[in-house]
Amino acid sequence: MAAPKNKPTKPNHLYKIGFGVNQTEKINKAANAVNETPQQFIKNSTLNGAEVINAAAGLVKKK
Repeated sequence: MAAPKNKPTKPNHLYKIGFGVNQTEKINKAANAVNETPQQFIKNSTLNGAEVINAAAGLVKKK
């Protein structure tokens, strides 16, 4: 049986992610440490992680 295909993601679309109690506490603690909202912290962390992966793959030139 073939696996179902995932729907493509939409750029600039706000997706809601559910976290457990422990994950929420850790995100809030980290967001407070850098003085950001949890939503902004997740966005920045994701973008930083993507930049690191792209840099390691040699896909992006430094600005």
